Amino acid sequence: MPIKLSTQSQARQYNVSNAVASARIEGIVPTKQLEQNLTDYVAGKKSIAQILEETKQRYVTLRRG
Repeated sequence: MPIKLSTQSQARQYNVSNAVASARIEGIVPTKQLEQNLTDYVAGKKSIAQILEETKQRYVTLRRG
């Protein structure tokens, strides 16, 4: 039976919790930056598209520097 979530924030928290749990099962530990980004996502301060773009920009900057 599907879980009914009453708010967008609850749905985001549920999805983030599942994604982080899956990553940890695979041995992937989220960085502090990712944890902060996911907190901002759950709060509605950032979209996944924004997080991806910021991550790409950090990667490009690291490769150049």
